[in-house]
Amino acid sequence: MTTAPDPAELTPPTDPARYGRRRAFGVAFWAVLALVVVVFAVGFAGARLWPRISGAAPVAPIADIPPVLALPDLGLARPETPPPAPLSPPEPSEALTALQARVESLEAAQNRTVNAAAAALAAASLAEATQGSGPFDAELSALERLMPLSAEVRALKPFAESGAPSRAALAAEFDAVAAKASVAARDPGEAGGFLDRLRHALSSIVTIRQVGSTAGDAPDAVLARAGAAVAEGDIAGALTLLRGLPPKAAVAMGPWQARALQRVAVDRQVAAIRARALSDLVDVTREQP
Repeated sequence: MTTAPDPAELTPPTDPARYGRRRAFGVAFWAVLALVVVVFAVGFAGARLWPRISGAAPVAPIADIPPVLALPDLGLARPETPPPAPLSPPEPSEALTALQARVESLEAAQNRTVNAAAAALAAASLAEATQGSGPFDAELSALERLMPLSAEVRALKPFAESGAPSRAALAAEFDAVAAKASVAARDPGEAGGFLDRLRHALSSIVTIRQVGSTAGDAPDAVLARAGAAVAEGDIAGALTLLRGLPPKAAVAMGPWQARALQRVAVDRQVAAIRARALSDLVDVTREQP
């Protein structure tokens, strides 16, 4: 079964022009092409005739320029260009120099003040640490860094690791040692009679010491005055009083006196260190502008 053709396809065209031969180019195309050729010819002729019209000489072709002659190599090295001289910094003005000196002076004064204050605090810390019987090597080392030239600091080094007996410890030990010294002061020796040696032997068992009387040069009176000084914390004064004891009593008081001398030596050095540190702090404070 086939499909019937469309009637429109079977009907021939009614326009006779559609049966004629088509033209390749029109008149307008050839007119534009002729105009382009004429413009090109006029431009080429003008470029050739313009130098004659304007009187300018024609430009010689590049091929007519003579080549540059190369110089022979004579083996001479070209001089090296010296490096530029370094630029020197400008000279500071007098006002700037004075300002810099002022700033440096203030910084130096501030450093001295800080060091003096730190030394005063370290001296106070050392004084507190030495009041007990324990070591104070850490506090002494801190102060030594701030006062390396201090003779008092060097004098405390023998006591730093072991410490020195405190006043309270010396006061607690004094009565027992003073009792032994009182007994030793009554020793008649080989020259004494039987009753004197018997009395001395009994006194070593039961100590009888006059503690109420402080007048006179008797051993008990000297010990009583020294005990009162120790109770008040005056260890140096007690040592001065104990110099009046007889030799045997002085020997009995020897161990206590040696420990008391350590306390006195430490106290004196610490007092000198604190006075020096405070004096330096005051002097530096006064120097501040």
